[in-house]
Amino acid sequence: MTTQAPPPGRWEKWKKTEPARLACYVDSEEIARTYEGPVPTYPERAEDRRKAVRTVYDRLAAQGLRYETAAIDFRRFHPAEQVVRTPAEVAAQGGNCLELTLLFAGLCQASKLRTLVVLLEDHALAAVWLRDDLDAVWPRGRPGPHDHHFMDGGLLDWTIGATAARDTLTRLVAEGEYLLVECTGVTADGGPGTPSPHRTFEEAVTEGLDRLGRGSLAGLVDIVYQQRHGPYSPYAVPAPPPPAGPADPAGAAPAPGPDRSVRPSALAEHALDTALSRAAAAHPVLAAHLDRPHRTPGDLARLIDAVGTAPATPETLRLREVAGVIALALDAHAFTRAWMPRAAQPAALRRALLDCVADPRGLRPHGLAEHLDTAALHRPVGDPDGRATLLRFVVRLAATAGMDIGDAAFADWCRRAGHDLATAELLHRRFRNLADDARRRLVVHLRATTPADDRPGSADAWLLDDRGRPTHTRPTAPCPPGTGDLADVLADVLEWADGVLGAALLHRVDIALPARTLLQWRPEEADVGIRLGAHHQVVLHWGARIHPPRHLRRLSRQAPYRLRHLEDRGDAVYGSVDWVDPETAENRQDFEERLVRNDYPGALGLRFAPADTDPDHLFEVLLARFPILLWPDRAVTGWPAVEEEVRDRWVTLPGGFTDAYRTAWHCAEEAVPPLARLRAVWDDGHWLAFCRTTSTHTARIGTAADARTRGRR
Repeated sequence: MTTQAPPPGRWEKWKKTEPARLACYVDSEEIARTYEGPVPTYPERAEDRRKAVRTVYDRLAAQGLRYETAAIDFRRFHPAEQVVRTPAEVAAQGGNCLELTLLFAGLCQASKLRTLVVLLEDHALAAVWLRDDLDAVWPRGRPGPHDHHFMDGGLLDWTIGATAARDTLTRLVAEGEYLLVECTGVTADGGPGTPSPHRTFEEAVTEGLDRLGRGSLAGLVDIVYQQRHGPYSPYAVPAPPPPAGPADPAGAAPAPGPDRSVRPSALAEHALDTALSRAAAAHPVLAAHLDRPHRTPGDLARLIDAVGTAPATPETLRLREVAGVIALALDAHAFTRAWMPRAAQPAALRRALLDCVADPRGLRPHGLAEHLDTAALHRPVGDPDGRATLLRFVVRLAATAGMDIGDAAFADWCRRAGHDLATAELLHRRFRNLADDARRRLVVHLRATTPADDRPGSADAWLLDDRGRPTHTRPTAPCPPGTGDLADVLADVLEWADGVLGAALLHRVDIALPARTLLQWRPEEADVGIRLGAHHQVVLHWGARIHPPRHLRRLSRQAPYRLRHLEDRGDAVYGSVDWVDPETAENRQDFEERLVRNDYPGALGLRFAPADTDPDHLFEVLLARFPILLWPDRAVTGWPAVEEEVRDRWVTLPGGFTDAYRTAWHCAEEAVPPLARLRAVWDDGHWLAFCRTTSTHTARIGTAADARTRGRR
């Protein structure tokens, strides 16, 4: 599990217990700017990747760096933390093995060479992948093809063991898959009588392999993988204080310079390189624009000018399209960062992306730049230049952040970038309406008369405010004996809610049901004049959580702890679901032991359909333990696609299930969205709070008379 990284601007000490956070100290752009020098060209990398690594090594060695022991924070010293110097500080003061390895990894990344940081008990090395360029894994954040033999999730796989992982890496080095480099060798020669770790490139390679062989492996960090999949984006390097100078007589602040950090993402660079390589093969004059590891906005403008004068061929037209849409994305990036810098939260970015692309499978960008580039490059076919998609993305972010697009800065950006301001206003109104609708929730509790009943015997209903607190209560009404008549109960409740809300529309309906009813009935398909899910998001809950039966109270206490685990250690964008095979669940004693050990700390997914006649009541036991439980209601093939869909659309859940069901109503069986294969109970924090209020303060919610009175206010 990953944890939330500090916001950009904080360069803090490294916690040794979190090796993945080393990725935060590798800003390849900043390192490349600080340590200028030769860059291995594409032909050099393609022909001899080892020679390309030597070019990077010699570039860093030419800087005249000194070896220096680790800096120590004497005021706030902690043995589990280590100070990491910034690139500029290493240039001025010298660096230790870890800092030099991070610099080397950053220069390799800037040269499109994938690098692992190898952590020994008292040392650090670099392992460079020789099989292919970084582009082979960067666009989708994949690991190398053999990494699963010793790594998991871009880190050392401790289930394999440190010794076995070290032996595997040593074998891959011998086979030419990786190259180990002792990075302290880049330091300058010491003076007479002063020991120095300086080494030539070949000596550094030999020493790297020797160090691994005699050392104890303590960790591995795939820098690129962590920056792609985790919250480990590079820290912003603290800016040095401005030099003292004469005061401006007019008292005006100096005009800001160009924002050098706003550049195309690696995904955009890859798309540009691919299109440019094909165009340059047909028109060699464009080859001068190849091999730019980090294009500035000026580089991109010059490329667009050059391709505009080239002959109109399929290759140049494609390059012109790619360069143009990336330039628009770059402009949207600069504007968004300046106008609403706090809006680019990971979950908000993901929701905006899902709103802009039809098929998000495999698209998992990281950060604002990559989200904008992804939206532009994967835009709908009906958007030829990407303007409509990028405008929709920015407006969606603005609506989520509560920004007013009537601001003059937004209008100026639309006019300058060629976006239609009237379209932006329509989109903003639509997104704000959706947000307003989401604040209105109707809760329906179809309650079993006794814990032994498997059918609802009565119906309670509440309207909630935006904080999840009841504002109106409907008198309890009896339910007919069969589930076929429950649609009439829902229709009556909806009529009551409409009478209370007046002209306001109801967007979401939360329905709490007994366990067996959850397995036998699909409320979103209930006929209330139209299918309930046609106009409403339908979210299901375990009804007994409001008043848990005595034998399940102890288990139900686990729910808030599991939600806290999802919030603190889960992934806010892609979720954290543990999936259970039927074979695992059938071994009830072993499965119970796994549950007691908390092997499944967050949400739980079942790869099998629970039986509604289970004598052991396993399904109800799982409902009590897990606030979020997913399961199919029939046999499902292709589980990987289902689980990937849950991860890809996690930020839309639980409402996204209803959207998937709607799609399934209108398509052939083979085209049913993977998400529609699942059922879900989603007892989130708001629901748990509502259950506590309802179960312990029922009298405060309101009597029927009180409800009628409030309904007339």
